[in-house]
Amino acid sequence: MDGRVIGGKYTLERELARGGMGAIWVAFDAQLRRRVALKLMSPDHLASASARSRFEREAMAIAQLQSPHVVQIYDYGVDDGAPYIVMELLDGEDLHARMTRVARMPLATVAWFLTQAAKALTAAHQSGIVHRDIKPANIFIARHDTDEMVKVLDFGVAALVSGLSQGGGAGSDLHVTRAGGVVGTPHYMSPEQVRGSKGVDFRADLWSLAVVAYRAVTGRLPFDAEAFGELIIQICTDPVPAPSKVHAELGPDVDRFFERALARDPARRFGAAREMAAAFAELAAGAAAGTSQRATKILFVDDEPDVELLMKQRFRQQILKRVYEFVFARDGEAALKEMRMHPDIEIALTDINMPGMDGLTFLRRAGEVSPMVKVVVVSAYSDMSNIREAMNRGAFDFLVKPIDFKDLEVTIDKTLKHARELRRTLRSTEENSFLRMFVNTGILERILPVIGLAEVTPSEAIEATVAFVDVANFTTLLSTGTPEHALRTLNANFEVILPELTSRGGVVDKFIGDAVMGVFRGDDHLTRALDACVAARAVLEDLAARTGEGSPYAHGVCIGIDSGVMISGSIGSKIVSRLDYTVLGDVVNRAAQLAALAGKGKIYVTDAVYCVARDRYECSSVGVQEIARKLPPVAIYEVGGRLEQESPISAAETVLMDDGDDR
Repeated sequence: MDGRVIGGKYTLERELARGGMGAIWVAFDAQLRRRVALKLMSPDHLASASARSRFEREAMAIAQLQSPHVVQIYDYGVDDGAPYIVMELLDGEDLHARMTRVARMPLATVAWFLTQAAKALTAAHQSGIVHRDIKPANIFIARHDTDEMVKVLDFGVAALVSGLSQGGGAGSDLHVTRAGGVVGTPHYMSPEQVRGSKGVDFRADLWSLAVVAYRAVTGRLPFDAEAFGELIIQICTDPVPAPSKVHAELGPDVDRFFERALARDPARRFGAAREMAAAFAELAAGAAAGTSQRATKILFVDDEPDVELLMKQRFRQQILKRVYEFVFARDGEAALKEMRMHPDIEIALTDINMPGMDGLTFLRRAGEVSPMVKVVVVSAYSDMSNIREAMNRGAFDFLVKPIDFKDLEVTIDKTLKHARELRRTLRSTEENSFLRMFVNTGILERILPVIGLAEVTPSEAIEATVAFVDVANFTTLLSTGTPEHALRTLNANFEVILPELTSRGGVVDKFIGDAVMGVFRGDDHLTRALDACVAARAVLEDLAARTGEGSPYAHGVCIGIDSGVMISGSIGSKIVSRLDYTVLGDVVNRAAQLAALAGKGKIYVTDAVYCVARDRYECSSVGVQEIARKLPPVAIYEVGGRLEQESPISAAETVLMDDGDDR
């Protein structure tokens, strides 16, 4: 195909790479007289409407993004029936290639690429685009003169949060998925992706980026099963191996970062890509320093030759006492290199007018290398217009020349306090997220603002729906399997069930043996409870089909639902400081008993629930039964599938990855 002209003006010169969907070529743009990268769909996929849709979707997604960290698209078209995308030609290598050469990377290096990749994802997420296939092969390290820049590639499986149309394909083994909307490269997929959950959002990209970071710092994947079924169980259930257990020198701070970044509940992950990158930059800075009682490391950027000597003389005592440690650079480009070498730099003071990279450019670039560094501009009064521009661009403060050293010390102290307060805020966010894992949500929302409050919450009568979701035949497993296998099976099911309940506004009240009790309050509480339970059953059935009869998901669930008035409040003993916030009453008891009566894959409901369920789901009568000694007999109904054609979970989507099993 060398020499073939595409679109009337792009001459193919040599093939760069080839994947399942097509090939990427170096091409010459005859009109603009430049070389470009041209992605051309292979003839094998031209007949596939879904493949063509994916190609067009990638062009549309990239075209919306204005970020230097996203590969730029120049053109899109169709040549002789074959779609093509024209992009900037990058010089460098992808992160997968670099990881192949360098098994493990220093924390500072990981912080560098994480920060820039986060900028690309921020641009995408702010535009409503979820990438859905973040992996090392899609993170490109491009060379620009003597510098390097990270670019995020391949938005071919990206989706608009608002609902971009999606197609399907075919394939085998790890790259084939069934119903449930699984999209991505398996080893980097989030739990919600491998489960095929409906509401996959930007936090799935954060999980994938965290897996990339984990592999970079440890040299291995957190979940590395070869078989897709086992990989699903690992991602959804098994503990994330602590990086310090892989390499002891990484320490507990690295462990805590990944506990949050790879939290299975998306709500407990970082709230944004930049927040995650900033937390890792903080981590890298702390690791480089080695101790919390470290000198404040200050970068001074100025081309005047006597600045270094002057600062060392003026702050000689503070340097000897390790209050301050100075790093010097003659221009912005040298300063960026120093920041990469010293990730624990907390403050940068920079002149504006310098040869090479000036202070304003350095100010813009500094955040890419280390988001936590605060920049103070130092310049003459005569340069006030540039100082004003620097402040508008995000400089923390400014000083004027000639420098008043007392003013300099006050500014350093003020800037340092602000930077460390931001770090404390990050740590508090992490601690609160950790607390939420172990404390009932109803209580936690009351105690976080006012720790020490005598009365946690008043008792009240509420209208709500209670659902008991019980793992079927679990007691048999307890008597035949090992304790470890039993708990892994139970947790594997709970990791699927709970997101379906909570995503529809349900609160997990408690775990009772092998059952979870969910409570739904507020508007449409009964409808939401029904949808959550039907969805949980459907996802588990789909996972069982994909992972086989020997998997934890093959057990299935037994579900009981009732709705009505119940008591809500705190129970327990203040004397021994053990309280729980829960709901009580006949509604709760009936739901529990219905779950006990239901067989595998069945949802049993009372007449009160049936009156609503029959308009949405196929329902059949089980009969009138006495379900508890102290409760009158009740009419029981079984809830089947939806009456409408579409399922309550997301529609099926199958995607064949472009470039194989990238790890």
